[in-house]
Amino acid sequence: MNEPITINRNAVLIIPKQAFFDWANAVFPEDPTNADDYSEFNTYLIAEDSFTGDAEEALENYWEFIFENELFDISTDDEDWPEELTWELFKKFFKFHFSSFVTDLEDNPFYVEN
Repeated sequence: MNEPITINRNAVLIIPKQAFFDWANAVFPEDPTNADDYSEFNTYLIAEDSFTGDAEEALENYWEFIFENELFDISTDDEDWPEELTWELFKKFFKFHFSSFVTDLEDNPFYVEN
C-alpha cells in the first residue's frame, strides 16, 4: 500500500431528518421510507477552507445544489419538490456533519464519472 494522501477538501455528510421522510412519503405513499430504512447517506466534498465552525457560511455556495440532489434521489420530477427551497427548509430536512480531514486510503487513482 502506498502512503495515504490527504486531499484538499472538506467533506460534509448529509443526513435526512423526519421532515425529509415525511415529504418523501407524501410524494410516494405506496413506498414509505423512514430513517430506519435509510442506511446510506450522501457525502459532498467542498472547499478545503470552507468550514470554520459556521455551517451556514460553509454551505452558502453549496446548499441549493445539495438540496436539489437529495430531492432528486427521491423524485426526478421537480414538480414533486417543495415549492420553495430555502436554507430554513434545508435545515428542517437535513442534519449535516463536517470533516476537515479527508484521507484517501486507496492505491488506485480517482476518476470522474459523468
